[in-house]
Order: sequence, then structure tokens, then C-alpha cells
Amino acid sequence: VIRRVGSSRGGRPVFWHNMREEPVIYINGQPFVLREVERPYKNMLEYTGIDRERVERMEARLKEDILREAERFGGAIMVIHETADGQIFDAWEHVNVDSVQTPLEVFSCLEYEGYPVKYARVPITDGKAPKSSDFDTLAKNVALASKDTAFVFNCQMGRGRTTTGTVIACLLKLRMEYGRPIQVLRDDFSSGELHDGYSSGEEPLGDMHSSSSSTNDAGATRKLTRAFGINDILLLWKITRLFDNGVACREALDAVIDRCSALQNIRDAVLRYREIFNQQHVEPRVRRLALNRGAEYLERYFRLIAFSAYLGSEAFDGFCGQGESKMTFKSWLQQRPEVQAMKWSIRLRPGRFFTIPEDLRAPYETQHGDAVMESVIKARNGSVLGTGSILKMYFFPGQRTSSHIQIHGAPHVYKVDGYPVYSMATPTITGAKEMLAFLVAKESIVGGQKVVITDLREEAVVYINDTPFVLRELNKPVDTLKHVGITGPVVEHMEARLKEDIVSEVTRSGGRMLLHREEYSPTVNQSSVVGYWENIFIEDVKTPSEVYASLKDAGYDIAYRRIPLTRERDALSSDIDAIQCCKDDSAGCYLFVSHTGFGGVAYAMAIICIRLGADGNVQREVLPSLIDKPSLPLVPGYLASWPSDEAALKLGEYRDILSLTRVLAHGPRSKEDVDDIIERCAGAGHIRDDIVHYMKELKEACHGNEEHQAYLTDMGVKALRRYFFLITFRSYLYCASTDETTFSSWMDSRPELGYLCSHLRIDK
Repeated sequence: VIRRVGSSRGGRPVFWHNMREEPVIYINGQPFVLREVERPYKNMLEYTGIDRERVERMEARLKEDILREAERFGGAIMVIHETADGQIFDAWEHVNVDSVQTPLEVFSCLEYEGYPVKYARVPITDGKAPKSSDFDTLAKNVALASKDTAFVFNCQMGRGRTTTGTVIACLLKLRMEYGRPIQVLRDDFSSGELHDGYSSGEEPLGDMHSSSSSTNDAGATRKLTRAFGINDILLLWKITRLFDNGVACREALDAVIDRCSALQNIRDAVLRYREIFNQQHVEPRVRRLALNRGAEYLERYFRLIAFSAYLGSEAFDGFCGQGESKMTFKSWLQQRPEVQAMKWSIRLRPGRFFTIPEDLRAPYETQHGDAVMESVIKARNGSVLGTGSILKMYFFPGQRTSSHIQIHGAPHVYKVDGYPVYSMATPTITGAKEMLAFLVAKESIVGGQKVVITDLREEAVVYINDTPFVLRELNKPVDTLKHVGITGPVVEHMEARLKEDIVSEVTRSGGRMLLHREEYSPTVNQSSVVGYWENIFIEDVKTPSEVYASLKDAGYDIAYRRIPLTRERDALSSDIDAIQCCKDDSAGCYLFVSHTGFGGVAYAMAIICIRLGADGNVQREVLPSLIDKPSLPLVPGYLASWPSDEAALKLGEYRDILSLTRVLAHGPRSKEDVDDIIERCAGAGHIRDDIVHYMKELKEACHGNEEHQAYLTDMGVKALRRYFFLITFRSYLYCASTDETTFSSWMDSRPELGYLCSHLRIDK
């Protein structure tokens, strides 16, 4: 191999990367690997996640074991060989101390003999995506190597991990030699097609073409895959639009993947496993295996997209002498929790990314009849408003409306009983003004008060001609594009880029733009999304932060903050700190804005109510519904039967919550305070009822779809964790001063609370 890449003694330098995770040993020049006698063809899983130092120490100990055993058998060791047709047989190999070598010793000998080869071990689990630290290791190695260095990657089969390493190295070389943005000349072949010559380096998933009918089914599925390919996976669409340079970096990545696809195309591997998963005639075991492997390749491709965006940013400048910024990929990712949340969504519910919805199986033209509109949508090429994207009006048929407070332009407004805390669904600009007038937020009015506005939305929103619009995908116009875990500055930056895309399109089209709205048809009793043209002036396109900044300039006494927080998001102690920091001694009331004004907003409202109540800023009476609330006896045998007692569940008497109240100072009292506030916030969403809802749904789905069960479990635990944090937060306010320590620091100093929080369950 060294000679093939043009090197020899004293010649071109070679940097060899061994990506194998399992211990390897060379005996008489041949590589051997450990296997269990019962499973000689299977990799051993004991080494999953092992680091370089440990695997190299294991190989050194393995060498010692071999030499020690050879002494007992006259200088020979029994090994197993495999024939070309997969048969195995044993044989004796005569060995001595020089004929048994670890990989590190092999390359040390080559270097000693004058070959300009440098060796690095980067263990990566077979079939898994590289860790962020693995990316950093490869980046460091490539950055420190000379410009003419040849990079060689090897793994067990020379396909999966090897191809991934090759792609990473090519991206790094492009970035270092040509700077930002990453660009590469495109080949003639399409990057999105599924090639018949695909090879994965994995075990075959079974005979999928055993009959003519199955062949026809497979052909039909291939047509679907071509029509709805890699870009039909919403997760990839979201992460591409998340970054400023996402579209360009992904194009460069796809070009590199295609150039490195001699043995495997990472992108096509996702589509191939997706194809198998959607073949109904395939046995369940094979479909499950295809789903798991497809999810692994999807995560690998996802990480490569993120890495490409990282290379295309200023963060990498310092590694290649093009600037001062020098941030590792691992640190860069840690600053982007929304990316981490997307990654975990693949592991939690992979099926939703691989199932082809029934509505997508219909011909594309029958769903969207206007060819002109279709061509406009397909031609979009913005960094956020890209091809296939639409702007849908935020309002929709059947949206929840207020029962007591009627504000025109604000569909759902709710006030917490006894607290100056309000919630509001996404309003029009006129609706926002009317709401602020209702709250007397004008500085010029006698008796006016300051209003603290907290925007909890996770998805990008833009205002056009007074009306809020949200980004959607044409093929899934009613599915939200929330970036779970995203931070306020990041989503606001996305909105600014979305505005730029809109302004650019309006300018090109002579002052008008294609928009969409949801309409209800009583004839067919269903809603549909329809397109329409709108005349737009550039000054009438605004982001939410611009809207509220203009309202402040107009004399409204407001403070606006963006703190993304939804039901789908994992509850974090830092979120509570962010919300409680909104408390302003000069404020008269607090207004929370969310998508519908119902659901996750109740959690944020409860946090600020708890803080206001603890500070003694409100005067309130105990709600009648909570007077003489029955207590549940902690007697032997009770906990064994509690899951069947729905009344206990509705009162929040969960085993984990009872454990929490025993651990916390003022635990029972904290729970009582929180329960009171939850009841007061119920018009915007009931946290305890959410837990009960998911528990009941999970019980009914116990023999159903595993994917749906995982979703219900995840959402139920998230709801339980919100309840957990509220009670813990109230205890913190009893015990500590908010001026001296944050809630996050207080939690970190109590590891027992962290343990309880990380082990919450709704199915026990």
C-alpha cells in the first residue's frame, strides 16, 4: 500500500490511520483478531467505545499471552483461518518474540527501515458514527501533516469506517488548501441517486428478490426512493438550514462522498436501508436490522454535515493558519444543543425518518396542481428558504381561542389566577399592540406598567404585512420545523437569514411572493394548505425581534427576550435560570408567547409564578380545588398498587416524586406550592395531566408499535421531569438566595438530585 501511494524509503510521507476498535495482532506477518469460539464470525462487543491507549495496551498484553502459551506448546500457537467460501479451520503457527507484533510495532519497524510512515490509532466502533473527539483527532493529524502527505485509512473490511475517514480527510484538505467556503468541482453524476452497485461492507440482510412479486415490490420502492430521496428526510433538511453556510457545505460534502464511494457511498447507504425497511414483504427481523443500520448511517451522514459546517466557519481558522479562532469540533458542538438534540432524535425514534408517509406515495403533481407555484418553490435557493420550502401563515383552522380575554389578532390569551402572568399565541403585529394596550404597557399613559415579553418559540418566524408566517416543507406543510434544544440567539439568527431570503425573492419577483395558508373545507371535512400571491414591500418584512423593537420605539414599555422552550425539549436547570432571570422588579406583568398559547408555555409560566410567589410579590388565595386535598397514605403495599390509582396520578403522587419530596428540604411543602400553581396555569396547559395522558397512552400501546411506544415514553418522562424541576426549584427558593447561587449551581452541588432526575420513569 505504501508503494502504491507513491512512497518508498526516504520518499513521500504517509500518515496511516488504523480505525479498528478490536485488538489485532500480527503473527508471521498475518493479522489475527480475537473472537469467541461460539461466534467466530462476529466482532466482540466488549471493546465498544475503547480509546487508543487502552486498545494498544490490550494488544501488548495479547502478545504476551501468545508468547506465554507458545512456550507451553513447543513454540507454536493454534490459530483459526478462514477460506474464501467462509469455512474455518485450525492450524499451528510457529512463533518467536520477533514474529509476533502489535500494529504499533509493525509500523514502528517500517519507520525504522526508512519508510516515511507515521501511524495513528483512532478506534471507532464498527457500524457507528465517529465521536466528535474522533473528528478532532483526525483534524489535528491532517492539520499537522505536510502538504504532500498521503493519508491512508484502514478498518476491518476497508469500507465503512475507512470510507468515513477518507471523507473527513478530504474535507479537511479542501478547507486547509482553499479556505472558506468549502467548494469542490462537481462530477457529472447526480449526488442523490441510488446506485445499483451499492456495497455496504455489512452482512447481507437476506434474500429480498426471491419471487417475481417481491421483485416488483422492490422496484416500486426504488421508484419511491428516487422520488423521495435523501432530501425527503426532514432532519437533514433542518440541519442544513440551521447553519449560515449549511447549503454550500453540504453540497461540498456530497461531492466528496461521491468521490470516495468506490466501495461505499454513505448517503446511498441511508437510502438503501430505508428501501429495505419500507418493503412490507420483508420479514420483521430483517426490517428491524435495516432500520438500526440505516439509523447508524443517517447519524454518520448527519455528523458529517455538522462537521462540514464547522469547517466552513471561523472556528477552524486557527488550525490552518487562516485566522486566530481555534475551537475544536467537540467544543463547537457543545455550544449548539439543538444539534445534539437532533442527533439524539435519530437514536430515540429512527423509524420516523425512514417511513415513507402514505400521502407522499401519491404522485407529486396531484397534490400541488399549480405548475407555476411548484416551479417557484423548487427554484428557491436561500440559506433558510431553500428548495421545497414554503412560508405558511401561522394561524390555522381549529386553533384554540380565548374564552375570557378576547384580543383581536391574538388567538389564545390566558391569565394566571392571582399572578400578573399571561400567555398568548403567536399574534399579528396589530394583535400584539392590542394585547399591550390591554396590559396598559404605554409609558405615556398614567398607571402604565412595564411588560416583560418572553418568546418561547423554537421555530423560525417572520412577519409579512402584519401577519406571522412560519417555515414549512412543501411535502409536509403542517409538520412543525422546531429545532429542539436551539438557543435564542441561534433561532433569531435563522430568522434574520430567512428575512434576507424573503427580501431577495421579493426583489427578484418584482414585489410579490408566493405564500401559503391553511384552509378548512366543510365539504370534505378537512384542512388543506393552499398557495396564494401577496404583494410585499421590503419594509413590511420583519423578524419577531424587529417587531418588538419597533413597538418599544413606539412608546410601549416592554422588555423582549427569546428563550426557546417547548414540550419536546428536555427540561434543564439552565432553562429555569433563564426564565427566572426574566423577573424584573420594575415590571408590572409578564407575557409569554408560544405557537398556540397552550402546552409548553404553562411550564415557563409556572416557573415565573413560583419565583414571584417566593419573593412575596403576589397576594393570592388558595384555590378551592386544592382545599382539603386528600393525602395518600404511605403504608405497606400502597406503592405496589399505585399505578392503578388514577386519582393518585392526577395529584402527582408518583413514586419518583415521592422520593424527591423526601430528599428535598421543605419537600412536601414545595410540592404543595407547585401543585397550586399548576392548577392556576391550567388554562395554558396542565403539567400533571400531561404525565397522566402519556402514561395512559403508553399503557394502551403496550402491544403496539415500538416506535410509538418510545415516543410516548420520551414525552411522558419529559413531562415528569418538568414537574420534578418545578418542585426542586421551589425547594431551592426556600433554601438559597437567588443573588448568591443559581439554580443550576445549586442542583450541581446535590448529586442525589441529579441521579433522581436522570432515572425518572413513567412505566414503573
